[in-house]
Amino acid sequence: MKIVAMIRQVLMASAVAVAPAYAQTLAIVNGTVIDGTGSAPLTKGVVLIDDGRITAVGSKRDIAIPSGAELIDAKGKYVIPGLMDANLHLAINVDTDLLIKYEGRYHEAIQESAQITLKVGLTSVFDTWGPRAPLVKARDEINSGEVIGSRIFLAGNIIGYDGPFSPDFLGGIPKPYITNAFANRINEIWQQGVGRELMWLGPEDVAEKVSEYAAKEVDFLKYGATGHVDHFFIAFSPRVQNAIVDTGHTSGKTVQAHTTSIESYYMAVEAGVDIITHCDDSGPNTPLPKDYIKRMVDRGIACSVTATGDAQMAAMEEASHPLMPRKTASRENISAMIEAGATLLLATDATVKSPEMLADYAHLIINVDPEGSLGESHFSALVGFEDLGMAPMDILKSATSNIAKAYKVDDMLGTLEPGKMADMVILDKNPLKSARNYRAIHRVIKDGKVVDIDALPDGSTGGA
Repeated sequence: MKIVAMIRQVLMASAVAVAPAYAQTLAIVNGTVIDGTGSAPLTKGVVLIDDGRITAVGSKRDIAIPSGAELIDAKGKYVIPGLMDANLHLAINVDTDLLIKYEGRYHEAIQESAQITLKVGLTSVFDTWGPRAPLVKARDEINSGEVIGSRIFLAGNIIGYDGPFSPDFLGGIPKPYITNAFANRINEIWQQGVGRELMWLGPEDVAEKVSEYAAKEVDFLKYGATGHVDHFFIAFSPRVQNAIVDTGHTSGKTVQAHTTSIESYYMAVEAGVDIITHCDDSGPNTPLPKDYIKRMVDRGIACSVTATGDAQMAAMEEASHPLMPRKTASRENISAMIEAGATLLLATDATVKSPEMLADYAHLIINVDPEGSLGESHFSALVGFEDLGMAPMDILKSATSNIAKAYKVDDMLGTLEPGKMADMVILDKNPLKSARNYRAIHRVIKDGKVVDIDALPDGSTGGA
């Protein structure tokens, strides 16, 4: 929060602090352009940008550079689309002390998180659970240019879940030590009329509630097919899941399901969701049946996963980590999905970890290619895909064009093509040679402007 306040003061004084004053036309020249479509890399490529949009992509011999254009020489470097994360959480972690300390300022914490993600090449992020109104405020201020940060798309609450101080989340544990008034006030910021009470209702009434929620400036919808603490618990009947999905689609939203068991996965596929979040999670030891995976692929449903790499698995095994059985099944599922040609989306489920939380859960934290940490975990997940045998070009697409298509924003994002928003990352090393090369960030460009990444926080102090 201290960092966001400082950056906000500078930004309000002058846009120069975010990006130097460039000419309207920007030309990136001499680099190897990997456009995210799956096409072969273009050597000595040119990307032309005008007024925040890509106007041309091609070889240096075929594209005339307008006089007066600002040049960026990317010789020896690699130009890729801006990276994305299909599933993360920008709000402060649901620790009781942080929820109390920053009440009324959650949007500032969200903006600081969006600065952490932008610094590491994530130009667009999809927040799949968080406080709706603060997320909307943070999103709109970033979109207006008032604050720098990754472009935010948000779901707000997970339909069917209550707030932080509820049985659905660990934040419910310390409730006896705070007032009911505070717990209810904070819970409502998250719940927004689509909490646990929906599980009492039939399809028609649930559809009405979901329709009302979809009108509240959210970008997409997510519902809990299973419980968040009791992962084996089926939350909604097939009829109600169908009603949620149909209502979301009627409202013009993509709909995703949070699944954590074999049966919940099957039910989500049958309901016709656009994305299954945690689709690799089938519980401990038992992988998904391959015919279930085929049904998902045949129906064009995208799959949001956090891939765990070999090094982290070895560290977890050495530590006798309690999640080893689930991670083992997850890796088997992801391998089967790669083989089946599933549309996989890079996801981290990450958030900023406060120092207090890190101390409380130190016994569960693996520091080798760590998962769940904002600004770090997407690098680990990319390596995880590589270790599981995903082709290098498909790894890139998992963090760019696949996500844009799944969320139906591929008309403006996800690839380096004329007409699309000028979001891209320039790397010092070839990402198609090694997934670890995604760390070699030279520059980040968002909306056609070079981001001053040195001025942004890195999350190493736990953020807010």
